[in-house]
Amino acid sequence: MMSAEIPKFYMVKKGRRYAVPNWCDVEYKCVGDPKEVRSLHKVLKYMDKRKTTIIENGFGKWWLGNLVERLDGDWTTFNCRGEITGYRLDGNMLTINHYTAWCEQSGLRENIERAFPSVKVYYRDCEPANCVCSTNDTTGMYFPEPYCLASFDNQPEFFMTIEEAARYVSEIVRKRVPSKMKAIHNALKRYMRLPENREMSYSFHEVRIVT
Repeated sequence: MMSAEIPKFYMVKKGRRYAVPNWCDVEYKCVGDPKEVRSLHKVLKYMDKRKTTIIENGFGKWWLGNLVERLDGDWTTFNCRGEITGYRLDGNMLTINHYTAWCEQSGLRENIERAFPSVKVYYRDCEPANCVCSTNDTTGMYFPEPYCLASFDNQPEFFMTIEEAARYVSEIVRKRVPSKMKAIHNALKRYMRLPENREMSYSFHEVRIVT
């Protein structure tokens, strides 16, 4: 089984992923009737065991359109550009990690919920170039962290408090950073302006809650 960690093949893609389009890291938490959650998990296991793709595409067997096809959906009706990078079943909750073009694609989420009516899909996405960092988890049960440090060469980091974020950024810039949004932004900007850090890119965000 794939874990929710980014596998090596994905890291290779990330070396060129910030050309066009901007790629967005997305995490799903799928919860509902245990039988339906396990059925969705079986669909992913089926894709995992395959040696070839279900439909020819430019991403491979983990292309998002393959999942939609397996769920008897119409992948031509929305943007399926992207691929699954990991999945994990923890009790009655299924985590699916993937990346998409620009932002989380609601069509994928809607196809999962259509195929499994009891299942609710909560998501969190992060695309730093356009300051996209949001979640539909209005209760904070599945994605409670309100702060995000995004990077163009690593997975985003999330924090429960701005103090925790400031301590983390302080370790990056090797200087104490006050626990304020503006101070964190300014510290990262100064750090990236240093000649030896010109290839680095960080951005700090508050996670936006959407309904």
